[in-house]
Amino acid sequence: MILKSLPVRLSDKIFFVIQSLLKYNSFNFAIYLRSLLYKPFFKSFGSGVKIKDGVTFKFPSEIELGCNCSIGEFSYFVGKKGLKIGNNALVAAGTKVITSTHNIENIDIPVAFQGLSFASIEIGNDVWIGFDVKIFGNTIIGNSVIIGAGSLVKNTRIEQYSVIAGVPAKLIKMRNKAQISN
Repeated sequence: MILKSLPVRLSDKIFFVIQSLLKYNSFNFAIYLRSLLYKPFFKSFGSGVKIKDGVTFKFPSEIELGCNCSIGEFSYFVGKKGLKIGNNALVAAGTKVITSTHNIENIDIPVAFQGLSFASIEIGNDVWIGFDVKIFGNTIIGNSVIIGAGSLVKNTRIEQYSVIAGVPAKLIKMRNKAQISN
């Protein structure tokens, strides 16, 4: 396809224009349109993806979305250096998934002028991310994890079947098969 042959930066800029036209439309047909028109710009984009209104993606060419993902209203994603979200992920409204952070090492230069660093994020299959969660770079979230609303997840590996919450997020409990089947 022609989009895949474009330079990544140009592809991301074209996506930004399309996103700005569709982003705030809350009607059901807009969910379909976003999936249809966004798909060619992503590294991979599974079937059945639902993107609600107000969602922002930066660097979609480095984002992989699995099948049947549901992305809640006004969520924000930065994909530079790699962002992967597995199948059947449920991302609640207001969630921020950010692969970037400001450099702060040099105290002789204002932070605003030190640039950014990026680190990848991987989110497994069947993950439920609660309302207003923040996930930052160098994080791996295993399959079937639940992250409580308002949590902060950064620079960590979360074991599959964990239920975590808090700032910073900590293990609350492990899900077991009896809980999962109910």
